[in-house]
Amino acid sequence: MNGIEALWSMPFAWPVAWALAHFLWQGALAGLLLAGVLALVDKRNASLRYALAAGTMLVLLALPVLTALWLAPSAGDSVLETVPAASSVPAGTATPSEAGMAGAGAAGLAPAFQLQPALPWLLAFWLSGVAALSFYHLGGWLQARRLERRGTRPVPELWEEALAGLRRRLGIARAVRMLESAMVPVPAVVGWLRPVILVPASALSGLTPQQLEAILAHELAHVRRNDYLVNLLQTVVETLLFYHPAVWWVSRLVRQEREHCCDDLAVAVCGDPLVYARALADLEGLRAPSPRLAMASDGGSLLARIRRLAGVPSRSSRRSWLTAVLALAVLGTGAALLSARPAPAPTGETEEAAVEVEEPARAASAAPAPAPAPQTARPAPAAAERDLRGGNQQGVWMAERKENGRIWLQMKLRETDDEDHWNFSSTFPESAFTGLSGNAERFELRRDAGTVTFEGRFDGAGPGSQGTGTFRFQADPGYIRDMASLGYQVQAKVFELALFDISRGYVREIRSLGYTDLSLQKLIEFGIFHVTPEFIREMAQLGFENIPAQRLIEIRIHRVTPETVREWRSAGYNDLTLQKMVELGIHKVTPEYLRELSGLGFKDMSLSQALSFRIHRVTPEFIREMANYGYNDLSAEDLVNFRIHRVTPDFLRELRELGYENVPADDLTAMRIHRVTPEFIRAARQEKGRDLTVGELVDLRIHGYAKRGGRDE
Repeated sequence: MNGIEALWSMPFAWPVAWALAHFLWQGALAGLLLAGVLALVDKRNASLRYALAAGTMLVLLALPVLTALWLAPSAGDSVLETVPAASSVPAGTATPSEAGMAGAGAAGLAPAFQLQPALPWLLAFWLSGVAALSFYHLGGWLQARRLERRGTRPVPELWEEALAGLRRRLGIARAVRMLESAMVPVPAVVGWLRPVILVPASALSGLTPQQLEAILAHELAHVRRNDYLVNLLQTVVETLLFYHPAVWWVSRLVRQEREHCCDDLAVAVCGDPLVYARALADLEGLRAPSPRLAMASDGGSLLARIRRLAGVPSRSSRRSWLTAVLALAVLGTGAALLSARPAPAPTGETEEAAVEVEEPARAASAAPAPAPAPQTARPAPAAAERDLRGGNQQGVWMAERKENGRIWLQMKLRETDDEDHWNFSSTFPESAFTGLSGNAERFELRRDAGTVTFEGRFDGAGPGSQGTGTFRFQADPGYIRDMASLGYQVQAKVFELALFDISRGYVREIRSLGYTDLSLQKLIEFGIFHVTPEFIREMAQLGFENIPAQRLIEIRIHRVTPETVREWRSAGYNDLTLQKMVELGIHKVTPEYLRELSGLGFKDMSLSQALSFRIHRVTPEFIREMANYGYNDLSAEDLVNFRIHRVTPDFLRELRELGYENVPADDLTAMRIHRVTPEFIRAARQEKGRDLTVGELVDLRIHGYAKRGGRDE
């Protein structure tokens, strides 16, 4: 008996194999039902969409389990007696299980009979896949747990206080630790019972305090929602049902909507979606593969999340029709399996059963097909109606005048129900409006794609003045026709194209620069991130020609401009790549920063050293403060070590008050490494009855002294 035969002889093999086969059509049906329900649900309602996707994931797990139980033999039945191994069935002879299905509709059961010999191999393939994925995820779990212990250190007390405040605002009662990590590229949550937020040093330096607080709120949202545990359960489903595409599609939806739910919670806590969107954009530069089984802030498509926060509709999937066709094909091939329960039957009369199966099939094939029902032809809509379909929108607006001559305008389409969500939020130059003045009751935003007519009041003309009212959008039929001649069907997107000023001339100019295969969605992204023909031409004149469309968006997000390139070149850096300038921009390493460091004595600093300074928050202000305490000849390595181990001006001031002045840099670092704090020094002095040297204090810590105030853990 070979391995496959031995496996097939086991009592569980037969019902499990048939359950796996049935799951082909069951999983496809569940996926189609979810797709249909989601089509009726508002895309901005992340909580409901997440609940539906997670519920479907549980249904997918339950289906094969229930099917296997249904197919399992009752007590006293012997599967070994009634279901022979596939390799032992003579050619042309039906198995006993096939004979038992003879009366259930032979035409529909023929595919099931053809599948029977493949079932042992299906079971072996499934077990092999489950074993391989289990080992893979076990390695990921061990890697995630290792992150807590390697390359981590406590964050400054300021951030611990900020984390505690966010926990209170989110209603999280259990303890959540926060550690600075050298092993993770972006903030991530590890653990469920004792969650830990790991924050890379680059995030502490590359994000503003407001942005980092928003990202921490996102991570705490994962903790509040117990997403780490749900992610583990989700991994189990992916492992057990790995062979079905519907499982991976539903799992991707769960992860996507999970991130959207946490984004919504983070915005609710921080109150400013634009600050949070900017933080996500900056995280794009830190993006790298996240540890498996850890909840990271860069989960999902960051660009899609930024667009959602900004109120820009996400692109519709062009593969939805293909998904439906494939799902229907799976349903068609698996439908025959539903027509009967392939249960074991008593042996005997095998040949007669095979004949009974064959005859109804022949009769069914000979039956005449019913005549198709007559259909009434539907007249095609007129050309003008087709052109303008989707081109008219109505809704409400709010606006605020800005200092720099631009207006922050928020617009919400009337057909939406969520009063707190604005469909579009962007700034426009005041020159784009006509008839705008203090107390205006009617004014327009004119665009090549159409005109937005505002009805309402805009009180005052100074900075901070507010406006509110209703608006009506009228598309330009000529624009729709001209865009169609360029290969773009814009009826459903014309309002968005108008807001971001994607004019006919803009499209032609972009195409003349070589970008002839841009999708309509990519054109809109160009408009969102201000990728203009002038920008592309200037970059080409500086030697950066034929930049890919996605890279153009990335360098715009990270503020790499022609002025940036010229500034670096005037500083002597003539060979910087776009990627290097993006990296420098993320960490705010600028020629001005290098000049300031040079004035402080660091004249020949390399870019990698400057990046290390920025990552570890070695600022010119920090260098000057240390010089005020007598440390004016520190090396770059000393300064970085000071920052890593929190040798701060406040620490030096407290040491001075205790009589420790001009302590060598290495001793200061050693004191911090071994947690020799001012409180510990006072307690040690009281215990020993005398002053102690730095070496003695460190030795006391190394040998476990911790009494009264000396215990600072």
